[in-house]
Amino acid sequence: MIAGVLGDHVEAAAPLRAPDAFDQVLRLLPTRWRPAVRALAGRALRRTIFPVLRRAVRAKDVARVYVDARHADATYWTLNDRFARLYELASRQQADIWLANDWTALPIVRRLASEQGVPYAYDTHELAVDEYAHRLLWRLTQRPVIAAIEREGIAGSAVTSCVSQGIADRLHELYRLPEKPLLIRNMPHYETHPYRPCGEAIRVLYHGVVNIGRGLEACIDSVALWRPEFRLTIRGPGPAEYLEALAARIRAAGLGDRIVLAPPVPMIDLVKEAAHFDVGLFALPGHSEQNVHVLPNKFFEYTMAGLALCVSDLPEMTALLRQHDLGRSIPEVTSQAIAAAVNGFDRASIDVYKRHALEAAKVLNWEAEADRLFAAIGQAVAGAAEARRFAAQ
Repeated sequence: MIAGVLGDHVEAAAPLRAPDAFDQVLRLLPTRWRPAVRALAGRALRRTIFPVLRRAVRAKDVARVYVDARHADATYWTLNDRFARLYELASRQQADIWLANDWTALPIVRRLASEQGVPYAYDTHELAVDEYAHRLLWRLTQRPVIAAIEREGIAGSAVTSCVSQGIADRLHELYRLPEKPLLIRNMPHYETHPYRPCGEAIRVLYHGVVNIGRGLEACIDSVALWRPEFRLTIRGPGPAEYLEALAARIRAAGLGDRIVLAPPVPMIDLVKEAAHFDVGLFALPGHSEQNVHVLPNKFFEYTMAGLALCVSDLPEMTALLRQHDLGRSIPEVTSQAIAAAVNGFDRASIDVYKRHALEAAKVLNWEAEADRLFAAIGQAVAGAAEARRFAAQ
């Protein structure tokens, strides 16, 4: 059994309990008042004193990593209260190999693999040390910890893989690896979708996480410059306050009849729902090495759905766009450049690109990509089993 570890799908750790001294104060109150007072005081402590204490402890731990990178593993467990809970849940399972999805799971799978005497693998979907490099506080407090955890984790990993060649090259250079990580692109399973020519309205889709840093503000502003036959749908989950800010931006620009903020759909339905559109849009700013080397799921989901693509001119996406002749690139993330790229399409060219996408989907799919990962994982498991047999002799 291969066990993948994902840190985003675990219950929050139990809140910290008020100190015993507080119980002594409660005893001075009438018995019937104590539950209500305890609840109110507990909420107040959790919202004020405890967060401050946690941040102070974490700041101290991060500072220790600057002095000695070997403290990174201990510091990791203070970064998020859920990590210990995730380890606890995962430790109930026995696996032939543990797979860490991104750096946040690396210390957990390393501990599990060590305890169970099995190998572990590391698959990163991001260039972790540059994921939020545009934020100064993140660079100061997170990057040193991530770099130390990733360096040590990759050194012990039986298989290391990543989603783009640029990330593989950067990891190879950054950590002076003996060989480059395995390239396993994040592709959907193959689905067949019929060719659907453009209708009277040309429907443009962005789907994915709806949040800051994804060029969505510039996309919205650009719609005022689009030819009248184009419409934009932005679909995906996001913070409520950010979604409201985008809605206000749309209203202020008078674009409510041309832009739709649509709710997310289940991941298994992403491609099927995207197939109702004509153009897949992703205008990501190239403001960090993480973004420069990005090769996102949505590129392949748009392709699988049979859409023409309109994406940022970033190396990984542009190479595939040109190789399969899938659409147009956006030279910079400004409303004018996005509008120029969109307006560069007409119905005839979109229909050509859509046919190319459906053809490219026959090779840009998980079934075509997965064999290399499974072969590497199988080899690691077999090698570990052979080493155990040899040691037992």
